Amino acid sequence: MSYKSEHIAAALKQAREDKGLSQRELAKRCGVPQSHISKIEGNAVDLRISSLTALAHALDLELMLVPRIAVPAAHSIIRSMSGANRRLDASSSETQESKPAYSLDYEEENDA
Repeated sequence: MSYKSEHIAAALKQAREDKGLSQRELAKRCGVPQSHISKIEGNAVDLRISSLTALAHALDLELMLVPRIAVPAAHSIIRSMSGANRRLDASSSETQESKPAYSLDYEEENDA
């Protein structure tokens, strides 16, 4: 698989771990076998949009297509929201930090 899909797999695994979920728990939420989650995280399967959508939903992530010209602004907003989330009371269930599952870096844009 390519670097880009490897990056997505690593980001999904990190998001799962940040939520404190096991692969089995995430698989149950998504309605797929645990072995499929393992393959996705190991970048051993070609991830389908439907699977990515189900994983994102289960991990409280939002999938979004952002025009390349707007990526720097989107990154800035995400960083500012992440900082605001960290400042909120940690006991609130709404304080979990949102992270994009994947984003293109400037270098990747030029390689595409």
